[in-house]
Amino acid sequence: MKHLKYILFFLCSCWLLSCIQSELPNAEADILSCDVDPAILRKDPIIQNDRIQILVIPSTDITKQAPIFTLTPGATIFPESGTVLNFSQPQIYTVTSEDRQYQKKYEVSYIVSTVSSMYNFENVRIENGKFDVFFETDHNNQNIMDWASGNIAFSLTGASSTPEGYPTARWAAGKVGQAVKLTTQSTGALGATMGKPIAAGNLFMGEFDLAASITNPLKSLHLGVPVDFVPDGVKGFFKYKAGPVYKENGVVQPNKKDTWDIYAVFFETDTALKYLDGTNKFTHPNIYSIAQITDVQRIEASDWTEFYIPFNVLNNKTIDQQKLKDGKYSLTLVFTSSIDGDTFAGAVESTLLIDEVELIH
Repeated sequence: MKHLKYILFFLCSCWLLSCIQSELPNAEADILSCDVDPAILRKDPIIQNDRIQILVIPSTDITKQAPIFTLTPGATIFPESGTVLNFSQPQIYTVTSEDRQYQKKYEVSYIVSTVSSMYNFENVRIENGKFDVFFETDHNNQNIMDWASGNIAFSLTGASSTPEGYPTARWAAGKVGQAVKLTTQSTGALGATMGKPIAAGNLFMGEFDLAASITNPLKSLHLGVPVDFVPDGVKGFFKYKAGPVYKENGVVQPNKKDTWDIYAVFFETDTALKYLDGTNKFTHPNIYSIAQITDVQRIEASDWTEFYIPFNVLNNKTIDQQKLKDGKYSLTLVFTSSIDGDTFAGAVESTLLIDEVELIH
């Protein structure tokens, strides 16, 4: 009976502790979603770690906008959700956790400009104190697009403690100024255990879905940003050196050598298709045209070498000019250091440098 009393006391204590813990105020301060009038949107709002970008059609009056936010439970926001503000310049919102112990600031921007057609990769910041993120600005120096990469997924492996060791990083000695360095990296013991032994360096127009990268990597690429022009070709400069040992699923393939890839896809968006991914990037019926570097062009080069790839229109398709004006066409441009990196095949140390890229239109 004495032991039974101790056991009952222990169980009751655990139950009471669980109840107390479940009633503790929430310590999170995040914006989970952002709602605006869908009639003005070019694409769904892009929510990142500390910023939200809302891409809208040119006729939008951004001086009087009132986005509505969904927050983590119990959190509050200032200015209040639904407040009418002038977004000629980005607005700063502060989210405070339910327990009042933590605050997080978000920069919220309404973006009318579409992406430019010249990319020199001079704009870069360090995200989360861990890795590089390249971005584009407009004539007012406002951020209008972040280039996406798989760096955030690589950060979970703990395989690098510096930005230089990530698959996508800045390179000081570009063709002109700074360039992008894409390197296929080992993901270490953790990545090998998960069946993802390498991470190819990549850079693309779109967004990276971290959750999908774990469960279904081909779905992790959300390819495409709205544009108001029809591309004819892509040109730029590259250097490339393949890594010494090619592997598939961690197994050495002595008769294979790694190579790189550049491709671009121009496509129409609708209610059923907001972006392409790794499963349909070349096959979806909404695709208007594709540009891809050829096997002959995929050479190793130690000096800066120029490339040009034209867009090929599929099935004699035509452009709906009104939809183009309304932002209903999107473009993705993708660079990778290992052409089969999305299936975790390639060679560690394969390195692709890219600079001075231009979309001809």
